[in-house]
Amino acid sequence: MGAIVDPRKIYTFEQMKVDIDCLCIKYPYLAKEIIGYSVEKRELFAIKLGTGSKNVLLNGAHHAREWLTTALLMNMIEYYCELVQLKADFRKLLQDVSIWFIPMVNPDGGVTLVQTGSNLPFLRTLNNESDDFRAWKANIRGVDLNRQYPVDWESIDDQMKKPAPAMYKGGAQPLSEPEVKALYQFVLEKDFCNAACYHSSGEEIFWKYKITGEFLNQAKGLANDLAELTGYQLVEPDDEPSGGGGLLIGF
Repeated sequence: MGAIVDPRKIYTFEQMKVDIDCLCIKYPYLAKEIIGYSVEKRELFAIKLGTGSKNVLLNGAHHAREWLTTALLMNMIEYYCELVQLKADFRKLLQDVSIWFIPMVNPDGGVTLVQTGSNLPFLRTLNNESDDFRAWKANIRGVDLNRQYPVDWESIDDQMKKPAPAMYKGGAQPLSEPEVKALYQFVLEKDFCNAACYHSSGEEIFWKYKITGEFLNQAKGLANDLAELTGYQLVEPDDEPSGGGGLLIGF
């Protein structure tokens, strides 16, 4: 049997759902969970690999136009499942660690707009009356999900005062969007020890924000390993977040 996930084609929400079901059938040690729903009631899936007590989170497609990260993570799930069958040391690792994948945080923006477009007057107005939504980053309500988390939300640059294709952090408070609220609650429930949020622009690793004390050296070591593996540059975010709030996942 060939590969289930094909990351070389436009990867839609519908294709992801089919692939998740197929992967769970082929690899019964995978588990899926619906952690919430988007504005337009699309499922937010979390896929678990491993049985360990240490939880690691990998997520993608906070930004609609970066749906390529969904294909990357889905391909990663399949690759790791194959390693389970081939590598005894990897099977042993998964007795200590559970890897959770949330491949598509923003299914409405990623599917409805960037990939298929929309005729809704509200969305066309936000998009400068253009039918080309390929640059859209926000969710379907024009809120940038990457700027919606509560840690230092008040300090995030709020030059965008209303819904827009990008940069609008929301109105009166963080966690106003169901996609972000679902992920936030899921993180609190699972108490993750490490997390990586995948984006598809830039070759950089933002790693240090709000990490201090005994965890700093451990975080720097992990960041250095990732930089060596990927060739990406390490970036230390400023103390004042101009780009996005945080979940505050420790190490």
